[in-house]
Amino acid sequence: MKLRLAVLIILAGILFFFNLGVTSLWDPDEPRQAIMAREMMDRGDYIRPYLNGIPYLEKPPFYSWMIIAAARISGTVDEFASRAPSAVAALLLVIMTFLLGCRLGDERAGFFSGLVLVTNYQFLSNARESVMDMTFAFFIGLVIYLAFVSLEKDKRLSFVLSFIPGAFAILTKGPAGLVIPVGVVFFYLIYKRSLRRYIVPLVAGCLLATAIASIWFLIAGESYIREFILKQNVTRYTNAFDHIESPWYYFHKLLFNFMPWSLFLPFALFGAWRRRYVLPLLWFVLIFLFFELSQSKRAIYLLSAYPALALLTGLYIRDAWDGLVEKNWTNAILKVFAVSLALIPICAVIAMYVLPEEDMAVFRDGPMSVYIYLAILFLTGCGFLVMLFKKNKHFALSFFLFFLVFTGFFYGAYYMPLVDRTSKSLTLITDPLGDDKKTKKIYTLGFNSAGIIFYIGKPIKALSDIKEIKEDERDILLIVEEKPTMHLRETLEKSFVPVKRVKYEKDHYIFYVRKNG
Repeated sequence: MKLRLAVLIILAGILFFFNLGVTSLWDPDEPRQAIMAREMMDRGDYIRPYLNGIPYLEKPPFYSWMIIAAARISGTVDEFASRAPSAVAALLLVIMTFLLGCRLGDERAGFFSGLVLVTNYQFLSNARESVMDMTFAFFIGLVIYLAFVSLEKDKRLSFVLSFIPGAFAILTKGPAGLVIPVGVVFFYLIYKRSLRRYIVPLVAGCLLATAIASIWFLIAGESYIREFILKQNVTRYTNAFDHIESPWYYFHKLLFNFMPWSLFLPFALFGAWRRRYVLPLLWFVLIFLFFELSQSKRAIYLLSAYPALALLTGLYIRDAWDGLVEKNWTNAILKVFAVSLALIPICAVIAMYVLPEEDMAVFRDGPMSVYIYLAILFLTGCGFLVMLFKKNKHFALSFFLFFLVFTGFFYGAYYMPLVDRTSKSLTLITDPLGDDKKTKKIYTLGFNSAGIIFYIGKPIKALSDIKEIKEDERDILLIVEEKPTMHLRETLEKSFVPVKRVKYEKDHYIFYVRKNG
């Protein structure tokens, strides 16, 4: 057990932490978290979050507190400190999934479940981002895990205390952090026919978690309760005002974001139903339904269900892999899958030379190490195919898992840093400002960018109308996105002079200064 867990921790540690601070913070979510943490430290107010000098009422401060804790260690609120809470939470979730997999099955089930969690696209991507959803998912998972262990040991006091992480989930993102795990545990108690014995501890645990979370709300004030609880949670859920999507949204998002394991998921769900793996089934289904019933939908909302999905898939791989390799018809399907994996790096090379210059130049003109990465992936895919022909179950699975782990390493070691420094980094806009960042008052026209605010290091006013700038303001710099403001060029150039044009992503931004300013 210790060896498998150690291997899992090492792999997850590399995939989650390697190059974690190399890429810049990407708009809109990542820099927003960092700004709130930095403003908390600058103000010495660790109760009320601020964003760009304005009270931020939409989310509680727990994730900002974790960034501050990381910054105390690293020395500053930078890219690494901002992402470290997500990476740590992801690593802890992997460990917890392994331990729960061992309890539901055995060490192999736990190991496979952990690997599934580490190597799916959504989880790996969010583990390396400064987003509160990963820590939110961790606290939800921790409640479920601790409650399950307490039930297995029949310790009612421990069961009550297991809901304390739900308070931290509330303070991370909202009441759903307690509602979701309580719902999972409630229905699991019904399945176990233990509801009568545990209903009082369940209620006590809910009250304890709510009481702990309420301390911050009472100190922060009524405005946070009105905006955060009523508008950002109740209203957003019952009568959505943003992120409105169709009822089918999560079905196709889950298919792509849980890749490649989503290909196994229908069979894993059916297998779990047959073998009565009730806890992960309830965990996934309730979270899926909870967010499906809301009009406001984002793919990242399902992140708290990913440990359950990993458990379902890991248990399925443990139970069914040998049969999949040995049976002729399933072996044939796996061979097609292996060929597809081997073709991915070949298609990537072809794409670099066939697709339009503006899309592929960054890779074609980038470091030559990309060809080494792609060659390793090609050879691994071929090895997977050969082992399937030989019906070697263990080596076939090993090649497949190595392909996924190495793809994850390629993502963090090569792909993200290259894309960042060539098109996605907000420093492409802020670095050319030079000393103007410190000496001039800076405005943006027609757009908001938390990333620009973070890298400039001071509050910036976003304008919707050029007339908002006072006539007597001289020592200012205006940042304008070029395409959306083409119709304003003549008006702008009556009072302002364009001094620099920079490219960010697929658009250009123009810096203006006041005439004779």
